[in-house]
Amino acid sequence: MIEYRKMQQFIAVAEELSFQRAAERLHMTQPPLSMAIQALEEQVGVTLFDRNRHRVRLTAAGVAFLRESRRALAQAEVAVRSARQAAVGESGVLRLSFVPSAATEFLPPILRQFRAQYPTVRLILTNDSSIHQLDALRRQHVDLAIVVPPLHDLTGIHTSRLCQQKMVLAVPATHSLAACQRVQLSALANESFLTFSTIEGPGFVAALLDACQKAGFFPRIIQDSGQLHTILTMVACGMGIALVPQSTRRFQIDGINYVEVSSPQAEACYTLSFAMRASEDNPVVRAFVKMATAHVDKMERGARSEARG
Repeated sequence: MIEYRKMQQFIAVAEELSFQRAAERLHMTQPPLSMAIQALEEQVGVTLFDRNRHRVRLTAAGVAFLRESRRALAQAEVAVRSARQAAVGESGVLRLSFVPSAATEFLPPILRQFRAQYPTVRLILTNDSSIHQLDALRRQHVDLAIVVPPLHDLTGIHTSRLCQQKMVLAVPATHSLAACQRVQLSALANESFLTFSTIEGPGFVAALLDACQKAGFFPRIIQDSGQLHTILTMVACGMGIALVPQSTRRFQIDGINYVEVSSPQAEACYTLSFAMRASEDNPVVRAFVKMATAHVDKMERGARSEARG
């Protein structure tokens, strides 16, 4: 194997056609450079330079070796750059999974920013319930997940809070509350609630129970489902009302009106958190978490400033 430095020395002499100028360019003296080129020729087994006291020029073998040496050094530089990019998360693959409620409003601007900042990272996106995402993490089918806590079995999983998301009330268009812009949560004590199943969406159920209990009542849940669209379909059929993610407003479904919810005790909201394997050391994962957290912090500071103004 020919050393990287020997190729650099050869290229310098080949481009300068002067051992003296090449030595100055390499910040070394001429005798060691001459000895290095001689050793290189012995290693390659051919004469690379015709040289005498008056001139230096490449042989045919030297011309061919110069072409391939430049190519080899360029490829080596690509390898070094790729390794450095991978080490700081600037290249590689990120398999990201998320709950469907994060896909409409919250996640798209973060993904656009990440793609702009890390254009060489390949993103593989999937959406699923929080409980299924934990299973995918353990099976190493995904690298990072956005889930809704609390979750029961977090063995081998590390979680970190990302942000809070507000909930709104989805009511049938024929409901007495359908014409309201805002309703007090305590006014819903006698309503029939539709919600996520405790298996598929324990975080959403916990958010519903917590908000209602702080408003002074326990919700009467008549049916649950693992899918948001199924819950909305049941609302549209007049089966009951549902607290759903605020981003659900984007789903304009015939037969459903969305109403803001307020409560003196606490907002109706749920938490989005990152989940990853506790042993995760992928720099791309760290880069995404850092960028997304900074994005959320900026948005929350802006919201607080707007509220004060």
